[in-house]
Amino acid sequence: MHTAFFETQENDDSILVSLKGDWVFANVKDLELDLDNLDLTKYSKITFACGGLVELDIAGAWVLLKKYQDFNDQGLDLEFKGFKASHFKFLEHINDVAHSGELPIEARDNSFRNRLRRFFETLGRRASSGVEDLGQVANSLIQGSKNPSRLMFKETIRQISETGIKAIPIVVLISFLMGVVMAYQGAIQLQKFGASIFVVDLVAISVLREMGVLLAGIMVAGRSGSAFAAAIGVMNINEETDALRVMGLNPDQILIIPRVLGLLIALPLLTVIADIAGLAGGMLLSVTVLDISSIQFIERVQSGIGLTTFLVGLSKAPVFALLIACVSTLRGMQVKSSAEELGRLTTVAVVQSIAFIIIADGVFAVIYSGLGI
Repeated sequence: MHTAFFETQENDDSILVSLKGDWVFANVKDLELDLDNLDLTKYSKITFACGGLVELDIAGAWVLLKKYQDFNDQGLDLEFKGFKASHFKFLEHINDVAHSGELPIEARDNSFRNRLRRFFETLGRRASSGVEDLGQVANSLIQGSKNPSRLMFKETIRQISETGIKAIPIVVLISFLMGVVMAYQGAIQLQKFGASIFVVDLVAISVLREMGVLLAGIMVAGRSGSAFAAAIGVMNINEETDALRVMGLNPDQILIIPRVLGLLIALPLLTVIADIAGLAGGMLLSVTVLDISSIQFIERVQSGIGLTTFLVGLSKAPVFALLIACVSTLRGMQVKSSAEELGRLTTVAVVQSIAFIIIADGVFAVIYSGLGI
């Protein structure tokens, strides 16, 4: 039998099938038709030889596997001969699959398609949920900003105290130690080149542009973000938010807006304090280890670091504050029934806040780099 894709040569109870041409995706229908017309039931042994095979891809291997399985089910003895290394890899894999009892390729393909479909369905649901959350936050901010009451202003002042003033000690400590660490690590490398004075530039630029606001934001997300989610969540569980509505008060105005405004005011101030603490930590190490006096350190900062560097870091603070406050209050409002849900959503609030902060910081880096700032 002679076709465009193989030739057969009979020998008593065996037959040699010499493949030729292109066993590729474009020829799958013709390959299947020719193989279906091949009647080998009267032979006990079938040998597939490379013959004039030009190209074999996974689609061609798939067709060959299907035919292989048909013959194997009929109890025929099958053999592959004379294939190129690249072809043999396909056929060796086919042979292994056929003898291992794994899913056939078409079943695996369906499984892959199912997994791909489920992936996009999950992605769509997550995107839809994210848009819904964004709409809920926007609605809360808009509704809460209407007809502000004295109670809202009092609560805003209290939130500034809670999220800002009471966070100063931990922010100062972490930023100070980070300044020391950066100065020490920088000094180890720069001393090799006799450039210890540039430790000042390293610490100042790192702290003012990135680390000061980033550390302040992360500490506030862990400290205040979790507090926002937990406090509002407990009020939901205890039905206190429903009680506010019964009294004619707007929960968005009492619970969400003060926290957002308080953090918008507190985080930029904490950023300034974190910058000062980080520079102080770098200066301490410079004075004690590098023999750079405090006067030299301050003069180097003033001469080498412009106001733009400070403003770049400070400009990120309101965005970080908005992200932390919105995510944390939203997760708190989503708590409905149990303490387990409260713990889960409080954790989600902290993790998402920190993740959004880092993502936003990366976006700022790209934007400022593109602007040449």
